[in-house]
Amino acid sequence: MKETKRYIQIQTIARQLCDIMQQHELKDIGELKEWLEHNNTAIEIIKSLMDDSELSKKIELYRQQDKEQAILSLRTKIQKHQRHRVIIRISRVAAVIVLLIGCGLLYHKLSQQEKHQTLASTISSKLSPVIITPNGQHYDLSKVLTDTTHNLNIAYKSTEEIKYTYQPPAVDIEEEGYNQLIIPNQCNYQVTLCDGSVVRLNAGSRLEYPNSFPSHERKVRLTGEAYFEIKHDGRPFMVEVRQASIRVYGTHFNINAYQETNIETVLVEGKVGVSIQDSTYQEKILKPNQLSRLNLLTGEQEIVDVDVQKYIAWTTGFLRYDNDSLELLIEDLSRWYGADFDFKDNKLKNIRISASINKDTPLEEVLAMIQTTAKIKFHLIERRYIITQ
Repeated sequence: MKETKRYIQIQTIARQLCDIMQQHELKDIGELKEWLEHNNTAIEIIKSLMDDSELSKKIELYRQQDKEQAILSLRTKIQKHQRHRVIIRISRVAAVIVLLIGCGLLYHKLSQQEKHQTLASTISSKLSPVIITPNGQHYDLSKVLTDTTHNLNIAYKSTEEIKYTYQPPAVDIEEEGYNQLIIPNQCNYQVTLCDGSVVRLNAGSRLEYPNSFPSHERKVRLTGEAYFEIKHDGRPFMVEVRQASIRVYGTHFNINAYQETNIETVLVEGKVGVSIQDSTYQEKILKPNQLSRLNLLTGEQEIVDVDVQKYIAWTTGFLRYDNDSLELLIEDLSRWYGADFDFKDNKLKNIRISASINKDTPLEEVLAMIQTTAKIKFHLIERRYIITQ
């Protein structure tokens, strides 16, 4: 019974293939196979051919057609018989075609779709950068800012950058409330402040700043990571990061404050001083190509010479690691790709790794590279990657 049913299904598929051949004027099975392999809609064609519900409909349709044709003339019966022989001949290879294309092309395409769908389900939806004004108004920077936002003093906005109207230092104003520029995971954003200074914010960061700086100083507050290019105009520029202060003397530098207790400041050019607010801690001056690592709990500060390109690689679309901990790399991947990770054994966090990762590389390719390099495995369980040895 099952074999009879399967035969009817194969024969029905064969008849559908015949219809396709006739519709597209294909001469033989070879042309049919080539047409299916190179047709962009082949996957839908094969799926429809093999769909049980669609097969049932086709079987009933062809049975009805056969009943109607049974009362036709002898000539019609002969033609039908000839076509039936073609169908039988095609039915012999129909299963082969279905296997070759259905189990090859279809399986490959569907498996790729499922792979990407599974991966997509592990990655949180991408959010947009927003500005929160001192009076509590929220502005989504992925949308067009209307005329009602003229009081923001914004001169230009795109999906990746915002520029404030330039105001010279001679303007004497009282210090006003601070805007909050909030950058979610999975994106970077650049802001040009009203003094012409440029700040590039990394994923999962926040910058607080006024629309206009007072005449005696410029001050902003940072959470997360940012690269600063400060324009010299005679006024001191201060970056407050929790209890720490970075005083700028006209310079390019990077601040990484993702961790609660440690703040890393890397100087590219110019001069900066790092200190702890409201304490007797003496400010320490950095020279170009130096890194300051400040522990807010102990007050200890380490200053070392470094390759600054490693620390600012994220501004050019790369993540660079040089004998760094696997924990650091995973934290960066979580922020950039919006995926969740858990270590099965905390000892794995201390594995050292060196790598350069293009941030446009799909996550599954990055994880495959890390598995090979660090000799670890990623297991996707309930939308989280579990890291094991």
